Amino acid sequence: MKTGYLRTAAVSLMLGLCCASPLRADDNYVTLNLTCYGSGVATRTESTNISRYDPKTKKYSTTNAQYTSKEPFEGTAVIEISGDTGRIKVPEPLVPALNTRSDGWFAIRELVVTSDFITGKVKLNFLNNKHLRIDRRSGLLTLDGSSGNFSGQCEAVDRFTPRKF
Repeated sequence: MKTGYLRTAAVSLMLGLCCASPLRADDNYVTLNLTCYGSGVATRTESTNISRYDPKTKKYSTTNAQYTSKEPFEGTAVIEISGDTGRIKVPEPLVPALNTRSDGWFAIRELVVTSDFITGKVKLNFLNNKHLRIDRRSGLLTLDGSSGNFSGQCEAVDRFTPRKF
């Protein structure tokens, strides 16, 4: 009985060694610090008061009008990923006045890290969500949403690199 158990254990071990894909440390736990330089387009809403003269009543009336415009910008995004959590500093032109950031950072929700891509969602406020996608081979970051977008080229930053100044 004992030799049958040992034989089964030995066969299982040999199959596991020859047929299993090799495990690497970064497959299960990723720690990344990225700086992404790029450009984007931000949607801005402006309001203004308009005065109109009514010749019939011989009085002025004032109304409020709102305009939206798309403004191009250049900026930097900073991303930190540790295991299954991540956070991002979004370029300032994309940050709405009412937002959910904490100490300048937005949480990356639904974070998925694979060998080729990093994806997730960034909730800027209750109306504004961005879809985050980073191609790990090319370094291209895209941050898309209804009120603007950003794309940039990411570089890995070593946290332990000495300061330049």
